Amino acid sequence: MIKVRKYIILSCLLITLIIPMFFGFFIEYFRIIELNWCVFLIFIIGLLILLFLGKIIEVFGYNDKNIEVIKKQDVISAFINKDNKLIIWLFFPIIIVIEELIFRYYLIGFLIQTLESVLVIFISSIAFSLFHIHIWFRYKNLKILLINLGYPFLMGLYSGYIFLKLGIIHCILVHYVIALSMYYGIYRRYFKT
Repeated sequence: MIKVRKYIILSCLLITLIIPMFFGFFIEYFRIIELNWCVFLIFIIGLLILLFLGKIIEVFGYNDKNIEVIKKQDVISAFINKDNKLIIWLFFPIIIVIEELIFRYYLIGFLIQTLESVLVIFISSIAFSLFHIHIWFRYKNLKILLINLGYPFLMGLYSGYIFLKLGIIHCILVHYVIALSMYYGIYRRYFKT
């Protein structure tokens, strides 16, 4: 019952975040703003670096104690139990879309009007990182908390740049690929038999 309520609330939040878009709110961030070789190279190299860092975290970031704790995470649990693919293919993307809308689309969209883009990306990255502090309350594990503060900060820097150059759709796709890759890697390494 709690999980059903959680996903209903997330779906309502997504709808609420999407409504202003129908009125043209920051609609310019739905298209590619600037695409050249430099942006393309940063896009590819940044994606590869984040995927590589995800692998390093997967291998060296977890031990037996915190792996037991992390298996309660919704996506990893869905991989382990193979019982609820709806979490992986519907609700996990909804969470990613919500995060990208809040921390890139709206936060950067508001701040870019008054601040320099580098500062805006940095502020958005800090906010995105601090948003993940809820991990501490769920798992009460310092190592997992540090991973979930540091990695999202780096991903926020990358996504902020991608948002300002390539728009929100690319941010959502990159976030989904990176996060799903990391969760699947953890599942494959520690739980797949």
